Amino acid sequence: MTGIAALVLAVVCGGACAAPAAREEAIDFGKTQGARFTLQRDGAPDIRYVISRPAQRAPLVLYVQGSGCIPPFIGLGTPNRASTIFSWVPLAQQGRYAVMAVDKPYQPEAPLQGQQGGALDCPKAFNDHFSYDRWLATLVQAVHHAATLPYVDARRVLVIGISEGATMAAGLARALPEVTDVALVGGSGPTQMFDFAVNIYRADAADAEKLRRLQELDATVSDIKADPASTAKFAWGHTYLRWSSFFAQSSSDNLSHAKARIYLASGMQDDSVPILSTEAMYAQLRAQGRDVTFRRVPGANHSLQAQGQPFPDVQKEYDGIMRWFEQR
Repeated sequence: MTGIAALVLAVVCGGACAAPAAREEAIDFGKTQGARFTLQRDGAPDIRYVISRPAQRAPLVLYVQGSGCIPPFIGLGTPNRASTIFSWVPLAQQGRYAVMAVDKPYQPEAPLQGQQGGALDCPKAFNDHFSYDRWLATLVQAVHHAATLPYVDARRVLVIGISEGATMAAGLARALPEVTDVALVGGSGPTQMFDFAVNIYRADAADAEKLRRLQELDATVSDIKADPASTAKFAWGHTYLRWSSFFAQSSSDNLSHAKARIYLASGMQDDSVPILSTEAMYAQLRAQGRDVTFRRVPGANHSLQAQGQPFPDVQKEYDGIMRWFEQR
């Protein structure tokens, strides 16, 4: 474990994270089998993750979901089981990889009515707990546990981060030298504050209006920095704690300090995370001589879906990530 990962675990978990007790439940995914592990910790929320069981010992692929408290799986143990993470099930059913996803601590068991990527309607316990550092510590420990399973070949580990999950994927690649490959889908580059600023400049508005919005952005960020641990105050659908911890992260810098190969995928019409943010990160990584691939998807939105394209067709973009992974 690197110093960063060790520090994260020490701060969040104390000594309780060293060797948590694990409980395993068998999961049937139709064409493949898997398990849900619960890692019990004293003084900290349990860590829970789901992993598919490949036909033979295989590389580990971790999907990290986007923002909010939408659970990555619904109806496990029932005939109506499903994943809310696009492409997780198709990849798991191939039987060629050990595919995993981790629950965010204190997430609800089912999606909330009308919920998207915000946290306004998430449980209080979720918002009181959720931050970049605590989520990173949870992911680090889940990966470490999964790497010990007999059907996991931990010599190759791919992390696919989607939206907010892309920021986490970059952080994991820095914290864990075990991560050999990392893919960021719709991910921020320099910082999430930079994303906000770029979107303001992209708006169809006069400079005076853009300046007003930029000043409003600065004022909100200053408010967050003045009370960075608050879980009672919200901005843009998330707590100040969440924003202060994520504003402190730069995927560009984290990937600069990682050993992993890098794959970037962004929609050229993404209104959430502007592709110019990803371009800035790509330029920095290229200047450093890093092994980085950038898939720019014409006409596509934050989910890599082009206008008029059936959403299932987005699968080809995730298939492209796996082809890239296999090229090593």
